[in-house]
Amino acid sequence: MRERVLCVGMDLDDLRFYRAIHGIAPGPDTPLVFEAAVPRFLDFCDRLGVRATLFAIGEDLRWGEAREALRAAVSRGHEVGSHSHAHAYGLSRRPPDDIARDVLAARTALEDAVGRPVPGFRAPGYNLSDGLLRAVVEAGHRYDASILPSPPYFAARAAVIAAMRLRGRHSASIVGRGRDFVRSRDPFVWPGTGLREFPITACGPLRLPLIGTTLARGGFLAAHLIGSAARLPFVHVEFHALDFLDAARDGIEPDLRVEPALRVPLDTRLARFEAAMRTLMAHRRNPCLADFHDPPPRSRQHDGTR
Repeated sequence: MRERVLCVGMDLDDLRFYRAIHGIAPGPDTPLVFEAAVPRFLDFCDRLGVRATLFAIGEDLRWGEAREALRAAVSRGHEVGSHSHAHAYGLSRRPPDDIARDVLAARTALEDAVGRPVPGFRAPGYNLSDGLLRAVVEAGHRYDASILPSPPYFAARAAVIAAMRLRGRHSASIVGRGRDFVRSRDPFVWPGTGLREFPITACGPLRLPLIGTTLARGGFLAAHLIGSAARLPFVHVEFHALDFLDAARDGIEPDLRVEPALRVPLDTRLARFEAAMRTLMAHRRNPCLADFHDPPPRSRQHDGTR
């Protein structure tokens, strides 16, 4: 019988990236994510006894609050991963030298900030390419955690980008490489690289993503996803910093409240997250991603598709 494992990740995307996705004018440039969202997430993990991996953006280390928050996370038993240096959604499409500089700069800055190795990487917008994977390996990362094997997510994102274009609005997001959204839900090794991949869980017949946005909604959808995920041996839940912010309490501008999570009161969201996590934690080991050492099934040490 395969071991049952729960891994938890959190992407520390700043509000400026959500403005760029939705074509909203630039707003206040503050370390709100590190002042409010990260402390709430760490307290949330403490209540549950959960260890997590926080994927941070290199250029955010210009804020002292970011460095302090990441050091606090490490001191409380969590892991810091790289979410690239500038979080450019089109990073995977850039020339190889540009990709390599970004990936290496992020790892160097993050390791300097936290005083620990940064073994893992997550691409902006889950968008990979062969060139980006090579850069991740060359920068010294041991694993990637960018795959979200959810065709409905891919289709929905493509539809939103197309609809915005028709309305004359630009989204910083890109559609991405379609085949990555139909890969395996189990950990696998990228061929010829030795690089481990830890996919974010997508579950149920439709393979809907097990992320903060879907869990925040509650109701039948969340219950269905949690029940489906509970039957899987490997579960990797992804949160975003936005999931731990409150529109009113944190003074988030009205235009950004288009984000589904922000339409649910923070206290309600936290209660739903906690209930989901307690169900998924039952009879599971909870390593940080870097501590997950079990070899993937031999039959899947290829490109991860099935």
